Amino acid sequence: MNYYPHHIGDFNSATRHLTRLERSVYRDMLDLYYDTEAPLTLDMDVLCRLLIARSNEERTAVEQVLNEFFTETDEGWRHSRCDSEIEKYHAQREAKSAAGKASAAKRAQKTQRPLNSRSTPVEQPNHDCATNQNHNHNQEKDIPPTPRKRGQGFDAAAIGLPDWLDREDWQSWVADRKARKKPVTEEGAKRQLQQLADYRAEGHPPRAVIANSIAGGYQGLFPPRTTNRTNPNGASAHGNFAQQDYHAGVAADGTF
Repeated sequence: MNYYPHHIGDFNSATRHLTRLERSVYRDMLDLYYDTEAPLTLDMDVLCRLLIARSNEERTAVEQVLNEFFTETDEGWRHSRCDSEIEKYHAQREAKSAAGKASAAKRAQKTQRPLNSRSTPVEQPNHDCATNQNHNHNQEKDIPPTPRKRGQGFDAAAIGLPDWLDREDWQSWVADRKARKKPVTEEGAKRQLQQLADYRAEGHPPRAVIANSIAGGYQGLFPPRTTNRTNPNGASAHGNFAQQDYHAGVAADGTF
């Protein structure tokens, strides 16, 4: 979702007892929830990294807000108000889509109506050949045109892969993006394969990068923050990686 309603009165009455830091953390959690349309991850380290909560005070605020406003489930930290708004959003979008299709079908029917009966009749030749030709022509006008079929959508899971990338790992990543309603596009697949190649050159196994990105609910591919890196030539090294900042897609007036 790129937009969600923010009810100022509801938010103020529910959070007036919180500190300014806790209120800010709560808003960031809501933005993340609506942007991914999924529960917040149970992995506290990953969640704090997504929320840019680095200090001990900020991490404590994250834990306090989670325990007060969210419910821990097997899928992650759920928020009932967010789930309700997301469900309502998809219902409205489906209704608009159905209305648009019905309107398009109605316009198509109007363009296929026979000529008005008040039109000046054309005198038909008396011989059989001309009569049959005009009869066939009128029949053709009554038959609606065959709608053009759209081409098959791009299937990121079926593309050719380099020898060093296991297809099951790649298909798991494609399926995860599709489940979160953010499927991998053709251009996105090219860029992500290049990313995996670059990470592999730096010593990050593609399988570890994909597993870390799925576990963190990322839209992009990111290596684990700390991992044993394996160089393409077989040598291994231990390295630390910088935190990846999360940039949520929120409308300019994005509200609770």
